Amino acid sequence: MKFARILSTVAHPVFMPLLSVFLIFHSGSIYDLVPFRLMSVVYLIVGISTILLPLSILPMLKNQNVISDLALDKRQDRMIPLAASMIFYLLGYYMLQKFPVMQIFADLQLAAVISILTVSIISLKWKISLHMAGIGGLLGMILAFSIEFSSFLQLEFIIGILIAGLLGYSRLKLNLHTPSQVYTGFMLGFTIIFSSVLLM
Repeated sequence: MKFARILSTVAHPVFMPLLSVFLIFHSGSIYDLVPFRLMSVVYLIVGISTILLPLSILPMLKNQNVISDLALDKRQDRMIPLAASMIFYLLGYYMLQKFPVMQIFADLQLAAVISILTVSIISLKWKISLHMAGIGGLLGMILAFSIEFSSFLQLEFIIGILIAGLLGYSRLKLNLHTPSQVYTGFMLGFTIIFSSVLLM
């Protein structure tokens, strides 16, 4: 039970975009040659728009009784944080557009917005696993990036699959999701990010 909670925290969906950026910058592709200063700007924009801003509003929403729990385990608690996250992600997308040479990161940010929007619509009626959508999106990015740029992230993909399996088990062990919510979340995140990277 303790392991399941730790893994759910470490593999939280807010960390997936920044992890994607890290993997691209260390993929054995042309992105390994990006100057450190430009790399730092991308890390900063993605980190602020996908981690810092979305997490910073949660205590305020909790204090205003807009959400009942910071973990957002209840379906009803998710709508406003997800809507705010979309705005923050779009802000990051706008900032990343200022650097045309870094277009792939802007595209990933936009793909994440599409993923969040889809999850939000589904969450109006049904609780889907955000954690699995996040890890599914990461794996979709790894596979699509490897195809698009002839990069080799085989080890990262295998590790990601193992983590996804453990994460899915953890969400079930914590009784936070049903198997169908776990599988649907993973497939949705994977499909949206994978197709977006290949088509954008």
